[in-house]
Amino acid sequence: LSFAPKTCALTILKKIGSFFPGPSKATRAYLHREADVVRILEKNGFAVQRQAMTKTRFYFSRLLEATRG
Repeated sequence: LSFAPKTCALTILKKIGSFFPGPSKATRAYLHREADVVRILEKNGFAVQRQAMTKTRFYFSRLLEATRG
């Protein structure tokens, strides 16, 4: 599962981007708290096995490998 992590820094960057017109200035990604994502997975019978972060200059995403256990 890949998602945009909700962190203070990314929330601020998204807000700043929203002040500038144009589709490339503000991300359309929905930010999610990792704890919320993990809780939902566990509630539905999944267990997180591995975690990683994808990070480039302008792109961040959190990767979780979850299996039914």
